[in-house]
Amino acid sequence: MKDINLKYIEENYLESEEIIKIMNLTPDKLNRLIEAKLIPQPSYIIDSDIIISSSLNDNHKIVSSKKYFPKSILNLIADNILHHNPEKFKKDFKENLLSNLKSHDFKTFAYGNVFNENGEIDDNKINNAIEEEWEHFCKGIYGICTLEGNEEAIIEKEIAIKRILNFIETKGSAITPEEINHLKELNEVFNRYTSDFAPYQRETSSRGKYMDKLLKECSLEELIKKYN
Repeated sequence: MKDINLKYIEENYLESEEIIKIMNLTPDKLNRLIEAKLIPQPSYIIDSDIIISSSLNDNHKIVSSKKYFPKSILNLIADNILHHNPEKFKKDFKENLLSNLKSHDFKTFAYGNVFNENGEIDDNKINNAIEEEWEHFCKGIYGICTLEGNEEAIIEKEIAIKRILNFIETKGSAITPEEINHLKELNEVFNRYTSDFAPYQRETSSRGKYMDKLLKECSLEELIKKYN
């Protein structure tokens, strides 16, 4: 029986050789796109050691490494392989991230509240936050924790988690029907943009630490996301 973590990764991600075949690339071209920060690094790497032995008391070792990327990588490659402008890609990423933040109904929850009392953004605070998000994106982190890995998903996940933390801080010891409905709404938003995470990651992920735990505490176990 296949390990549940391998099953999750293989069903939800694309291995580099498959990407190369679909997009008609070479391994070198794929690596150059990563090095130029035109696409993120792999979200998961699976290293395997296979030992072949026989009744002749001999053995042979095979070492392999497979790199897995989110399925959204295909569109990113299609967009960037022709234009190949790393500076513009990073600039567009930051502008799109900021635009998604500014237009969000719950924007003041994000990044420790980078807005002042007049609703204006503190440039230093937001620039540091956006640069950090860019680095996370390039490392493949958002291919793990969001469903699409794009600027919208990054902002939505950031705000969803901060709203969940606020819910944890402000809810009463005896949860009310209104709070139950609010939690259900938060769960729907969270699920819209956030991945399940690989099973071995689940307990320490934002889903496991916050949403799964909250739903269990509030007797809403049926809403906890399950693996297929």
